[in-house]
Amino acid sequence: MSRFVSRFTLLACLACAGTALAQAAKPNAEDAATDAAIEQLRKDARGDINTIISTTMRFTADDAAKFWPLYKTFEQQRKAIGDEKVALIKAYATSYSAGPVADARAKELMASAISIEEKSLASKRQFLQELQKTLPGKTVARFYMVQNRIELLTALELAEGIPLID
Repeated sequence: MSRFVSRFTLLACLACAGTALAQAAKPNAEDAATDAAIEQLRKDARGDINTIISTTMRFTADDAAKFWPLYKTFEQQRKAIGDEKVALIKAYATSYSAGPVADARAKELMASAISIEEKSLASKRQFLQELQKTLPGKTVARFYMVQNRIELLTALELAEGIPLID
């Protein structure tokens, strides 16, 4: 599992932080290329996550048949939230690259970050409630733990690539 998580977190970090910060001041044509590269990295990362989940969850055939359709919907919601995160990181990169970030802008960025976190938590809560209707409690709890580990590792890698505001 650690090999997959390491690859995933590296991809997530590159896709979100490094690319956004490096491209903050580039022209629009390069932004389109960057966006395409981010999307490809995210697609690859989603494949890694599915492998991690398959490997660690040890689903029965019946449980897998119940889980994956629900997870696909959850993944689509998470992708939309991820798009918001990427946009926020790009906005921060632009502000950071322009010089000292003004207090008002810092508050706007922070409010956006909190809003995104709230959407992410609401999406996760809704998905877990759906899972609890169809899968045993221990299976849902195991998934929650696996998903949390993935998210925590990704957040750590992402945070390491984003400079603190001055």
